[in-house]
Amino acid sequence: MYINLYSASLSGTLALHHMGSVIDRLNDMPPLPQRTPAPRHTGRYVLLLVTILLVANAIVGERGLVALFRANQAHASQQLIINALHAENGRLRRYAQALAADPRVIEEVARRELGLLKPGEQLFILRDPEGAPPPAPPDAAPEPAPATP
Repeated sequence: MYINLYSASLSGTLALHHMGSVIDRLNDMPPLPQRTPAPRHTGRYVLLLVTILLVANAIVGERGLVALFRANQAHASQQLIINALHAENGRLRRYAQALAADPRVIEEVARRELGLLKPGEQLFILRDPEGAPPPAPPDAAPEPAPATP
């Protein structure tokens, strides 16, 4: 098929008709609205995740807040033990000094632990009669006497 691209103008000259191409028509159209991509918050999410991990590690980690509380409790209990041992050590030091300096302490220990007597003292051994109740330990409270009617 033959298309006449030339036409006679009113002035008598031939003019070239412009048959627009598809691209020319697209250029004449208004631009399409640009589709803005959804904002990417990946960096923020990574930063938030790292922050959460650091805070969790600071609270429950190996050197975290919970471990610090446990260490403080262990330190307090160990300090109580140390204080008790210092008191015991002081008592034993005073006892050793008394043994070295005071003959009465030496005599008391010899009588109590070795059963020694002074010259001229007599030892009496009392035996309980048959059927008598055994003596109460020294730290036990005395038994109340039975009520008599």
